[in-house]
Amino acid sequence: MKRINYIMTLALLLSMNLLWSCSDDESTLSKAVLTSAKALNFEANGASEKIITVYADADWVTEAPEWVTVTPASGTGTMDVTISVTDNMRDGAIDNPREEALVFKGATLASRAEVIITQDGDKYRDCKEYKLSEIASLDDKTVVTINDIIVSAVTSDGFVASDAQSNANILFKSNQTVRIGDKVSVKGSKTSDTQKLALVECDEVTVSSTGNVVAYPTVTDITAKVDSYNSTSRDYISVSGVLDGNNIIVDGAENEVSVIDASASLDLASINGHKVTVTGFFAGVAAPALRLLAATVQDNGVYEVIYFSDDFEWLQPWSDNSGAGQTVENDGSGTAPQIYAAANEAGELASDALEARGYTLEEIPGHAIYLQKNYLKFGKTDYQAGLTLPALTDVPENTKLTLSFDWAPMVGSTRKFDPVKLIVSITNGSQTVELDPIDHNFVNEVDKLEWLHADVDIDASLVTKDTRISIKSDGWGDTKATTGSSVYRRWFIDNIKVVKSK
Repeated sequence: MKRINYIMTLALLLSMNLLWSCSDDESTLSKAVLTSAKALNFEANGASEKIITVYADADWVTEAPEWVTVTPASGTGTMDVTISVTDNMRDGAIDNPREEALVFKGATLASRAEVIITQDGDKYRDCKEYKLSEIASLDDKTVVTINDIIVSAVTSDGFVASDAQSNANILFKSNQTVRIGDKVSVKGSKTSDTQKLALVECDEVTVSSTGNVVAYPTVTDITAKVDSYNSTSRDYISVSGVLDGNNIIVDGAENEVSVIDASASLDLASINGHKVTVTGFFAGVAAPALRLLAATVQDNGVYEVIYFSDDFEWLQPWSDNSGAGQTVENDGSGTAPQIYAAANEAGELASDALEARGYTLEEIPGHAIYLQKNYLKFGKTDYQAGLTLPALTDVPENTKLTLSFDWAPMVGSTRKFDPVKLIVSITNGSQTVELDPIDHNFVNEVDKLEWLHADVDIDASLVTKDTRISIKSDGWGDTKATTGSSVYRRWFIDNIKVVKSK
């Protein structure tokens, strides 16, 4: 019994000693670890070493995948380390691409710096061939090969392929030129769009034949249920209404139908203002719009003559890249970057893009126009701003016009609505005529901010080939109230349209 107690005591002492040793070791580990790179990529074979810097305030160690070597594997303070990888081979041939995390760590979970290590490979080695009907159920990033599918619709950056038997319709993102009726084979990776609908990012698209008959699934007419329709798949649908730019306006519906990524071959601009029936594939709902990838457009005749329209949806790349918010929809709360700072991924400023489309930016005393998603905001404190539309060069002289737009005043954090009115002015050369002010009736501390709609008649006598239409806040240039305090005249605008009056 004494021997057993002795052994147990010895074991306990050894354990405590080990714990103390570990505690002593851990006490020297860093409380903060950073690296000069978050990701590194290596070629499949013969990849060169890469050097990065580890920043730490004490000791650090590494956890590395077995195919990654870090030299040195541990250190103290700030040090350069060399990272190398083994050749990515299997059975004498290049293996699949691989990706794992290399971790530089200190004493706590917070003192970890991960570097994602990727290595090129043959992504189609061991790749399975799938049917179109199987794609939607696959995990994102699954590598796929799909053969002998028929193109059923073409978009600005890809195409849709359909299988009528299984009712499967899949979007393929590709820069390969294809036409409806082409039989194609595809290599790519399955993923999902922002609406959680399946799509395939293509690496290769091969056309094997053209002019094939497309077997479309049975179409569902959603005209009567635009406000309620939704789906978890890319259904084949149709809708009838009036084409306004890239939007289809359905009488009596709150939502509109937005034709996204429209192929140039559809030539929507030539039938703007016409009654249409558009058939295509459901692409999700982004209120107040139901999104549609168009396959065919049937022209049902002229509904209204549109001389100008802009819903500002073309500003989406600038809005996404600059983090622009939706202040009206969020009852006064939303990020609004200046158009002179908001840029798309190519670096083009929103202000330059607006001017390139023929707009004139009106501002006193300086920059006070902002970007929203996807519309514009004007004014700040005692700065005022407005917009002059592009010249209406196609309007016959002495044509009576109707200007329409959606607008809203700004509401502050104290629930007070800016006392702003909008003034529409018509300019012909040196002559300018101001129309009656457009006011709002929001009640401070009571009402919720929402869009208002305005229709403004423009007399035929004011319309010539040189006519310019401006929309500004009232009190232009008069920024101080009689009390001497600043008058805020901030406002938003969207969905501008100029049509021939009926």
